[in-house]
Amino acid sequence: MNRRTSAFRVLSTFRVVVILTLFLLPLPVFGEWRADPLAIKFKWAEEQTKVLLGGGWGYYAPAFRWTNDLRWRNNASSTEPSYFKTEWQRRIGGDWWWSLTGRYGVAPTCDFRWIETALEKTLARPWAFRIWGAGEWRRVSSGGTLEDYDWRLVGSRLRWRPFKLLAWTGELTREGKTYPSPRKSSVKTALSNEVSLRFAPHSLSGRWAESARVYPEDAWKNYYHRSLRLEWNWDISNNAYFEGKCGYNQQSQGSGKTSGNLQLTGILDYPSTREYKLSWLCSAAKTVAAEFTLPEEDEEEELPAADWRFGLRWQDLTPPYTLRVEFFGQWHEGNLTGGWAARLQGHEGRFRWTLGLAPRGGFYPSAEKGYWVEVKYYLD
Repeated sequence: MNRRTSAFRVLSTFRVVVILTLFLLPLPVFGEWRADPLAIKFKWAEEQTKVLLGGGWGYYAPAFRWTNDLRWRNNASSTEPSYFKTEWQRRIGGDWWWSLTGRYGVAPTCDFRWIETALEKTLARPWAFRIWGAGEWRRVSSGGTLEDYDWRLVGSRLRWRPFKLLAWTGELTREGKTYPSPRKSSVKTALSNEVSLRFAPHSLSGRWAESARVYPEDAWKNYYHRSLRLEWNWDISNNAYFEGKCGYNQQSQGSGKTSGNLQLTGILDYPSTREYKLSWLCSAAKTVAAEFTLPEEDEEEELPAADWRFGLRWQDLTPPYTLRVEFFGQWHEGNLTGGWAARLQGHEGRFRWTLGLAPRGGFYPSAEKGYWVEVKYYLD
């Protein structure tokens, strides 16, 4: 199947969905059209120039919403494709909503077709509920090194709030991914529970999750993963706030390898005012389980020492500009490295712009790296 044929089939599918939606869910009389801001982002990172263009529009009414989003990248890839996304949401009674979402993505050697339908009760008084099903189909053009796959997922989420300050959320999903090569095909089951509690001046939350992925044709790739997240926020005073996080991850593979990681993070905002904020950052991560058992031996590998990260973040919150400057360091196996990052945001009329400078990222390892300029123009 070539890309033109695939694209034609996707567009035909979207036309059918639109027609059915318009017949089954007619547009309400009272509503308005809105346009999302036009956005352009230039980024220089890892000796590459990246360009992102985005925009969207939608129709909003009390009982109906139809939104569209478009994203284009000059260096689209199989993990970050260019795409068009459209979504219909319809109130079917009270706080119950039905939604249908479709997306078509394009990368240099493949395209993606994705669709999701969901039924949702939105207000947790005392409970909220969502059940959904989704599917994605990747098709690779001739000559590509990737493989086609079919992906599907069904999930359910329940949120219960017995008291105003206490809430529980549970989620269960089941997904499958099928490749032409049977050894790559797998099935994954995931379960998570989250509890949040507030009692001034503290708020606590905890999340426990576990998942298992099974490869029927390659048991050595099977794995079981579990994680625990704890978070504590404390409003110490009018100009002092503390945030503490603790995370633990453990994964066991069918090959016999086990790995575990523990991470602690603390952030103290002091002084913190409406005009500026100074944050003191500290984090430690340590491998607490690492074992690979072979038939010939049964020895535990020596665990590495903890990695320490620390930083200082200053933010100027004076309109119409917001400036954030960050200095950070890392202590790893006796070596000290560091870096800096800065982000300046401003607005003028309908324009919003961001200037980012982060050659080595930021305090968090997942922070964005590189140099970028982003401009948004609000049509409405």
